[in-house]
Amino acid sequence: MNEKEIIKNLERCPSFIRCSQNLCPLDFKLSLRVGSEPDKCRYMREPRLVKHKDKSFMQGGAIMPDDLLKFVPKSNLDWLNNTSRKRWNKIRG
Repeated sequence: MNEKEIIKNLERCPSFIRCSQNLCPLDFKLSLRVGSEPDKCRYMREPRLVKHKDKSFMQGGAIMPDDLLKFVPKSNLDWLNNTSRKRWNKIRG
């Protein structure tokens, strides 16, 4: 896998240009990357309840669209959030 192929797969995401996350499920070399929870792509974060002042809201847990899921390498499947992983299994069977 060369760098051009890796970048081509990352560019499939419509957020690629403005994204600054270090951990992306479309990255063929994801296992070599380092980072913590804030460095994860939205499709890798599990949903959680966040409280701010008097309000509560859900954060994370976005489902990766099918047209992107088909480009997630099987080796990165465990990195996806549960909902996206289940969808990947359903469409890639």
